[in-house]
Amino acid sequence: MIGKIFYFVSSLVVLIGGFVFLSPSLLTPDLIYPERIDSVYIAFHSDMVTNPENILMFNPSAVDLKYSDIQVKTIEGFPLNGWYVYAADTPANTILILHNINESKILYLDHLKQFHDRGFNVCVFDQRAHGNSGGSEFSPGLPAVDDVKRMIDSILDKKGTKNLVIMGAGIGAAIALQAAVYDSRCSALVLQSPFNTYETYIDKYASLKWGIMKDLWYPIFKRRTEALLQYPLKELDLRQIAAYTKIPSLFIIASEDTRVFTSETLQVFDASASEKKELFLVRNATESTIAKSGGEAYYNRITAFLLSILPKEQTISRYKKLALNDH
Repeated sequence: MIGKIFYFVSSLVVLIGGFVFLSPSLLTPDLIYPERIDSVYIAFHSDMVTNPENILMFNPSAVDLKYSDIQVKTIEGFPLNGWYVYAADTPANTILILHNINESKILYLDHLKQFHDRGFNVCVFDQRAHGNSGGSEFSPGLPAVDDVKRMIDSILDKKGTKNLVIMGAGIGAAIALQAAVYDSRCSALVLQSPFNTYETYIDKYASLKWGIMKDLWYPIFKRRTEALLQYPLKELDLRQIAAYTKIPSLFIIASEDTRVFTSETLQVFDASASEKKELFLVRNATESTIAKSGGEAYYNRITAFLLSILPKEQTISRYKKLALNDH
């Protein structure tokens, strides 16, 4: 009888342990397993389309841009796919866009158009485990930073790139800041809604996702997050990382964002060691609506900042050559 009770209790403990271990994966936290937003997703959710012509936009040609596909391989060997749009004139400054969690390059077609029309080369990749890129798990840690290094290598191999700007949104901003600290080839940063610490970010995430069950799932979720980061969670503190870079930086805040509070981005701004830094508040906007809410002023402000800090080089146009020949 005692043996049967012991067997029953042991089996119950094993089952509970297995359930606790597997549940975060079964509940699929999208901070690790993002939703893949790509052309198939957009077509399936066609009611999301809000442009007047009700046209589904799958690539830059939908906004009258000529582009080339670009691909890099991660350290594990799976592909990261992106689009590269050349400026009308070369050489030109290049903006690399790093999207937020649960986004993809297909959501940045307007950015490609707007920045191209303002004279920039523009590149955007689907980050690992997003869109059409490979991988199944995502993290804003060392693997993502290495991915960005490979993106930069590929971009700088292209003709016509003068200076490189990294623009990151949300979690993409955290990756952009880390990449800039580790890679000296970045000339400027545009950081949209960066959080102060990743520990704060995932704590809020866990509270919203699991509610009263947070205390049960969070410790396991935290360990899994740290394993993917490849360093302790507390070390992803953007305030400390910003203190190590003097790269000119534009910080963009959405006044109504509930995922990253304005006070968090202000902390990172204050900590930044850059002598050339600016703060841009977009009113009546969340992180996901910031570009739409800001409109032309949003793109103009980013462009004005970049033109004010990027090295200026004199270029001799064919008209200037004709003038020189007249003398």
